[in-house]
Amino acid sequence: MAREDLLGSGLAQVAAQGTVRAVRRDLLIPAAWQPRRSFDRAGLLALARSIRAEGVRQNLLVRPHPQRSGHYEIIAGERRWRAADPGVAAQLGLSEEEQATLGGEVSASLPCLILNIDDVDARRLSAVENLQRENLDPVDEASYRLLLVQDALGLQVREGTSLSRLAQEVGRRLHALRNAPDSARDEVETLRRLFGQLGTLSWESFATNHLPLLQLPDELLGAVRDGKMAGRSALLIHRQDDEVLRAELLKRALGGAPLKELTRVVDLHQGQAWRGLAADVRGRLGVRQLDRLDPRRRERVVALLRRLQRELDTQGETAADPHL
Repeated sequence: MAREDLLGSGLAQVAAQGTVRAVRRDLLIPAAWQPRRSFDRAGLLALARSIRAEGVRQNLLVRPHPQRSGHYEIIAGERRWRAADPGVAAQLGLSEEEQATLGGEVSASLPCLILNIDDVDARRLSAVENLQRENLDPVDEASYRLLLVQDALGLQVREGTSLSRLAQEVGRRLHALRNAPDSARDEVETLRRLFGQLGTLSWESFATNHLPLLQLPDELLGAVRDGKMAGRSALLIHRQDDEVLRAELLKRALGGAPLKELTRVVDLHQGQAWRGLAADVRGRLGVRQLDRLDPRRRERVVALLRRLQRELDTQGETAADPHL
């Protein structure tokens, strides 16, 4: 993935310039639109130890905060900002032994590259910088790709829109483009170019397999973020309406069951479900039961039975015809 290609020559030049100076940590504020809120405990602890031993070795990217005078919004580097917190031990719930490994004090100021850029460029720069990282979980990766898609298509969303809601709105647009690509050829070409630069994934696959991750309930989203289950397993669980089945799948997934095993459980359950349904309906179709129905309900039931009879007859004919 070429950083300069994704940023464009103008933003790449701006990102390489700016003013470098130390900024007090309490004047730095994570961006409200920043999707990354998952930070691996072990990785954050290791970084906290490194910062206390050697200081922060890479500048944070920030801009003057658009609402709070004298403060700065973090574009990239929130993980370093968190690890440099004097109270990181309490935030991570460190044991006394772990606290003893943290070492010395941490500086009250962090080195920052201060840029003057607008909201759109800030989101794009943040997404590109974070996608360069190797320790992103699938949810965070999908989140940053979502920001780039939003920027590429020029989609405007209301301030304060949740990540889940943004994923829904962008998802609807991507599915519309996939179903009718000739209706907006420029947008389709923009998406192809963007994902060609990102590599390894088409925009169609992103819409189908990655955007839905951002709409998972917190329990499943957290499990994917923490690496306790694969994204596809979480999506399979989320699609099930039966609470008992969902609980069984969740238990198996958290125990390390692969997607193939979970799929077998779903298939088995669905087979049992239709057998149980057929037995229940069969038990309700006696003459006495039908006689007890009022005329209108009996008429509807008989109509459904006729449809079922035609369907079964059709299935029988299909199975018997060697040419079909």
